[in-house]
Amino acid sequence: MSYDLTIKSDPGHSQRTSSSNLEVFIAALPQIRRNGTRGFLLDEHPRRWMEIDLEMVDAARNSIDDQGKLRTQINCVQLHIPYAFFDPNTLEIDYLPTATAIAKHLGWKLYDLQGNRPDEPIYPNEKPTWWLKVLVPLVAVFVLARIIMWLARSHREKSPDR
Repeated sequence: MSYDLTIKSDPGHSQRTSSSNLEVFIAALPQIRRNGTRGFLLDEHPRRWMEIDLEMVDAARNSIDDQGKLRTQINCVQLHIPYAFFDPNTLEIDYLPTATAIAKHLGWKLYDLQGNRPDEPIYPNEKPTWWLKVLVPLVAVFVLARIIMWLARSHREKSPDR
């Protein structure tokens, strides 16, 4: 049993990428080592362990078997954290930096399959956070007030009554 994350372009896995280019990128990440011909490990025993599998899957997330041939294209990166190494309090510190680095490199999205909304990406988070909803209007009001004050002051200075 494991805690699972997925990196994909969209819910239908519609985009593919070269597996060789991605392998070069992943191999250069910290604490990463090869795990067979189709994957990697984030291996910092005994604290962290995450399997990184490069896969070709259909829309239902079923692996498409390529009859043992070397895979040149992938459309999904599956990340598996065995529960023995998983702590929900340290997910963001221990595992998400590696997962988001891969997602960012690909320009794809990271999905948390155990989350409340497995079809909504957790990276990039496309929904504004609560503070943006508050901060943006406040900044707009502040800027508008400053412009009005500046206009009023310049109007008073140019007024012929002085």
